Amino acid sequence: MNRKFLFFILLLFMIISGCSNNQSASANKKPQQNKSDSSQTNSSKGKKKSVFATIPDGFRVVTVGSGNPKTEINRGGPSTLVQFKDKFFLVDSGPNTTSTLLKIGLPAERITNMLFTHQHVDHNGDFWNFFIDGWQGPTGRRSLNLIGPQVQELYDTTVNFFKKDLEYRASLGWPKDGLLTNVNIKEFTEDKYSFELDGVKITSIPVPHTIPTYAYRFDADGQSVVVSGDLTYTDKFAPFAKDTDILVIDGMLTSDFSFVPEEARENLRGSLKISHATTEELAKIAADSGAKKVVLTHIGLGKEDMKSISKILSDAGFKGEVIAAEDGLVINP
Repeated sequence: MNRKFLFFILLLFMIISGCSNNQSASANKKPQQNKSDSSQTNSSKGKKKSVFATIPDGFRVVTVGSGNPKTEINRGGPSTLVQFKDKFFLVDSGPNTTSTLLKIGLPAERITNMLFTHQHVDHNGDFWNFFIDGWQGPTGRRSLNLIGPQVQELYDTTVNFFKKDLEYRASLGWPKDGLLTNVNIKEFTEDKYSFELDGVKITSIPVPHTIPTYAYRFDADGQSVVVSGDLTYTDKFAPFAKDTDILVIDGMLTSDFSFVPEEARENLRGSLKISHATTEELAKIAADSGAKKVVLTHIGLGKEDMKSISKILSDAGFKGEVIAAEDGLVINP
């Protein structure tokens, strides 16, 4: 009886010890498993490498904002970034420009060349953020080139309106260069401009719109980029954009006006026709220019039928690539 009892006690002890060891082993493995999971999670959730981590041999274009004057969730106001090697040229700064730039890996402080096609709110609505946010802080920009129509008035209005705010921010220790000093303003008042900036030849011509508006052409190392701004048809534009690698042009591709009350649709169609080129007119411009890639931006709220639009361009004789702009879209020559 005693032997059986002792055997039972020994067996029970062995069972308990085995369970304890298994639990201990499991406990020891658990942190290792969590560590592995954490590593995988961090890897899978790691930020996507920014396109700006590499420097192109020539031009790179990013449609920072591709929308129209009406606020949308997935589109910012018109803004196009032209990059040549390690230099940046921002054309227009519509709403959300600064935050979208940061999102795609290019803080505003790295951009020292700001160009405007014209001074409509959907093209300059984020200028204050771009101007002040890009300057403030220990790594902020310390010089700025402002180029285009009415840029002197835009600058004067900004620094006068925010005078106390800017004085306070400067008192934190940031130099005034790039804000109140070392700001170079090139005001457009004539018909044609040609100048060189950061190794790029920039040419600009006026285009027809509702207020003074200019298109830009960037040329360097045998490549070129053209950004139109808003425009109606003009036979001067295709020669200006002749054989360009990338043509970023005012699209306004709305073909579905169901978002507008029925009684207002015809009025909207008529208004757009006197301020923006029709798809057929864009097709003629694209075909006559011989551009290699056409990027249609400033897209309206309604649906755009890219299949039909591409056919219209093809029927007009355009042989290049047709691209519908999106916010943050990167286009290479």
